[in-house]
Amino acid sequence: MLEVKELYKSFNHNRKRRGETPVAGVSFSVGDGEIVGLTGKSGAGKSTIARLLCGTLTADSGDVRFEGEVLIGAGKRYHHGLGRRIQLIPQQPFAALDPRQRLGDALTEPLLCHNLVKNRRDAEERVRELLKQVWLDEDILGRLPSQVSGGQAQRIVIARALAVEPRLLIADEATSMLDVSAQAQIFGIFRRLAGEQGISLLLISHDPALMRAAAKRRYHLAEGRLAEITGET
Repeated sequence: MLEVKELYKSFNHNRKRRGETPVAGVSFSVGDGEIVGLTGKSGAGKSTIARLLCGTLTADSGDVRFEGEVLIGAGKRYHHGLGRRIQLIPQQPFAALDPRQRLGDALTEPLLCHNLVKNRRDAEERVRELLKQVWLDEDILGRLPSQVSGGQAQRIVIARALAVEPRLLIADEATSMLDVSAQAQIFGIFRRLAGEQGISLLLISHDPALMRAAAKRRYHLAEGRLAEITGET
């Protein structure tokens, strides 16, 4: 599914200070329908990896293949057509939603923009299917983001990501702003997506206990390097 080899990214702040290299030769993989955890201290570079994989940052070097095709490679631009099948679930769902847009329109919009449905009627039917996948009722569609809880908002963000038919979801601290009950709901959705639909997940968190419970295979990022975690450490 996803093969990352020797991925590098550095930042040069100014001429007087040394630059930072949060991603220094990172290599890892995510299989079909697999949930992989990525842990590390806050600021270690976990989000940098997420942004590289989603194409919002440009890698200095490295090779990334997604579903057998080159996503990131030497001398090549990020493959945005392929990258659409990788969707990011951010830490703050309310920041990802337009505060003036009804949640139903937030879900319909990507379906129509990417020509994934024939018409608005088909879009509405697809939205109902998406709501079932994230355990939400249809009465939420007429609400604004300010009228729902953090857990509900995050499930809407997940549903919107699913609308474009991704094969990989990257959850970047996606439950850190939620209470324990909402966290359990989100992880339940992730497990079902992996188990029933074969969607792969890269779960990013600074909480090792959370990753132990959610992911069978885990990596730890420190000083720009990844190490696979074995046992219960």
